[in-house]
Amino acid sequence: MSQPSLSGVLIRIDRANAHLSNFDRAVAKVQDACRNAIIREYYKQGSEHVFRFERVPTMPADLAAILGDSIHNLRVSLDYLAWQLVKATGGTPTLGRHGSTSFPILEKPRIRNQVATYPQINPSVPDKCRELLDEIQPYKREKPANHDLAILNKLDIRDKHHELLIAVIGMEGPIAWWGDADPVNFNPGPYRDGDEVLRFAIPSMYRNANFDPIFRFTVRFDEPAAGAWRWNLGASEIVRKSLRYIEAEVLPRFRDFF
Repeated sequence: MSQPSLSGVLIRIDRANAHLSNFDRAVAKVQDACRNAIIREYYKQGSEHVFRFERVPTMPADLAAILGDSIHNLRVSLDYLAWQLVKATGGTPTLGRHGSTSFPILEKPRIRNQVATYPQINPSVPDKCRELLDEIQPYKREKPANHDLAILNKLDIRDKHHELLIAVIGMEGPIAWWGDADPVNFNPGPYRDGDEVLRFAIPSMYRNANFDPIFRFTVRFDEPAAGAWRWNLGASEIVRKSLRYIEAEVLPRFRDFF
């Protein structure tokens, strides 16, 4: 059996990063098209400025697949880590319906004899390794479903077993503007042709001023699996959060085993 190593884990993370870069390049073109597709209208004798999509840009059909490839590589990197941890601690990884070696991602702790137990990697790893696994589990958070690993796991399950992830054009972060205009309606997306994006009430003293809010469009997940972040972060940033968590919180904990 080959010597335990993190090389495969790191290669999978690099592949995930490469897919995200490809995704970002495609999204940049969508963002440009969105800005060019916004039109301005005036209502109530100019006291309201309305911005709407004349025609919503079409997204490349393979964007969701690129995201799925990135997500799957990240999830696989964790399973590779589990496989190598079993080898590094003197065990033999297993395959099969009754206990394949994989990395546990748990939103609830496992209970045995009414007592919470540390996570385990089949067939087994030492207690020190299990303690470290416990530290990074989603159930450690007040809202486990919003944990970076929980989101990664659920997105991977959906993409791998169900259907392509749903990605839509939406707004990323707040709208930026200057002056005393007040937003009276905001539609964060998703959008259809003709949809109103934003409506501002303009004080009379500013009605003739050049008023150009800055819109930050992106491609977002339209998936409950993406957790609360799906409302204000682009799909790429959500996946990158999981990638950064793996690099900053997961891998450093287990490097001493190699």
